[in-house]
Parts: sequence; structure tokens; C-alpha cells
Amino acid sequence: MKSSYLSVSLLSLITLSASIALPAPHASAQCVMNDTSIQMSMHGSKKPGKQSNEVTQGSTGPCVGNTVNTTNVQNDHGSHRAVDQTRTSNQQVNGTKNSPSGINLKPIKTRQDIKIDITNPAYRLKK
Repeated sequence: MKSSYLSVSLLSLITLSASIALPAPHASAQCVMNDTSIQMSMHGSKKPGKQSNEVTQGSTGPCVGNTVNTTNVQNDHGSHRAVDQTRTSNQQVNGTKNSPSGINLKPIKTRQDIKIDITNPAYRLKK
């Protein structure tokens, strides 16, 4: 029984020593581009407001370790008339270097574009 414990202990020690001696690859993260836009309007007009959000997300070359994040909030409430809400955003990330893992990928691009336009007849009474 003692010899089996000794064998298991010795095998565990050899495995642990070998894993410590091996070079570990560097961790690397793919680039991420995120754009979040919220346009809200509550007004008294019978016609809807105009809301536009023009976003471009561009990249060149492989990209490692960069993050681009833009946020926008436009809010209007209590107007008698509908309003125009306009936004233009341009995100650009340029390649940095090749990934240490040898896997080169394009950036992950995400967009959240939330538009809320509410007509509230009570605002027409405030003229």
C-alpha cells in the first residue's frame, strides 16, 4: 500500500515539474468594436420624429488587444413638436501585430441601435 502511495506521489511530482518547465503560450485577445446608441423622444406631435444613427466600423489587418467603445444617448421629452435626432459615428481600429497564438482574426463588431418615439397628446395641451 505504501509503495502505491509513493508511486502516485512520485508520478505527480514528475508531472508537476514537467508542466512548470514547459513554456506557456501568451494569452491574446481579439479586438472588439462596440457602438451603443439610444435615441428617445416623447412629444405632442401626431407625426413621428426623425431618428437616424449612421455608424461605420472599419479595421485594417489582424488585430490583437484593442477595444473601441462608443456610446450615445439623445433624449427629448415635453416638446410640442416632433424633433430630429441625428448621430454619425466612425470607429476605426488598425492592425497592431500578429497574435502570439498564430490565429489572426478580424475584430468583433457589435452595434446596439435603440430608437424610441412616443406621441403623448398631453404635451399638445401645454402650448
